[in-house]
Amino acid sequence: MDIIQLAIPPLPQFLTAGFSVWKRGMQHFERSFEVYDLILVCSGTLYMTEDGTPYDIGPGQLLLLEPGRTHFGHRPCTENTELYWLHFRHHRAIALLPEKHIPWSTHVRRGTDSDLTPSEQFLFLPKYGQVELKPLIPVLNEMLRLRESLTQEHAVDLQVLLGRLLSQIQAGVREQRRSTRSYMISEQVKAYLEQRVSESFQAQRMAEELHFNFDYAARCLKKHTGLSPLQYHHALRMETAKRLLIESSMPVPEVASQVGFNDYNYFIRLFRKTVGMTPGLFRQSAKGYI
Repeated sequence: MDIIQLAIPPLPQFLTAGFSVWKRGMQHFERSFEVYDLILVCSGTLYMTEDGTPYDIGPGQLLLLEPGRTHFGHRPCTENTELYWLHFRHHRAIALLPEKHIPWSTHVRRGTDSDLTPSEQFLFLPKYGQVELKPLIPVLNEMLRLRESLTQEHAVDLQVLLGRLLSQIQAGVREQRRSTRSYMISEQVKAYLEQRVSESFQAQRMAEELHFNFDYAARCLKKHTGLSPLQYHHALRMETAKRLLIESSMPVPEVASQVGFNDYNYFIRLFRKTVGMTPGLFRQSAKGYI
């Protein structure tokens, strides 16, 4: 499954939506405009081509047409086809990437009171493929209800519903991934490392205790977090150190010891590399923010 990567914030803006029944023999006209066009088919099949790529969108499938690209129906519907459609406005996609390359576990930088812009974040939506319609339909119907008699009182509610819909679609992508063997092994590796944050990392010991080949387990973790076991271990230690710096008055050397670093200078170097500042400056910044 290919994934469209969108930069957020800001969130996409709702434009309009509808529910349509395409009768047998109907065919979509050719069009190109500067909005995203989300199509979710409930029954039947809609035949669409976008910039030369044909898509047959069947029951329980979606297609996200992109701004600035030309789309049209490459053949008529062969049966009555029920579908929801929704237009929203947003910046053009950053990338089209395979689902397995989504960096789900990449940490978003913690904001401070000196920030003038939000940290880099992304929304991941499927370009085309299967989707669980059942949880989406109530949200879609509520959007259509509001759209019919929209007042300024509820304008923000419609935008919030769009955010909820896109969040649910993204969650569906992740749920499909959670059923894979590699994801389950990745979760076991994560749990193992989380239980041993203050211990030194030992690849052979991890392999023996989890009963997995280390290289295979490392590939599974990398696939779902973007990090090797050692990198993930370091990241856990840094998150624990950050929490101790914020929530306690513990001296920095003691924090380093608490998270398993015997070499204080190495702790400082790794913290600065990971967080972007020294532990002392981080504590000052965090206290000021609070």
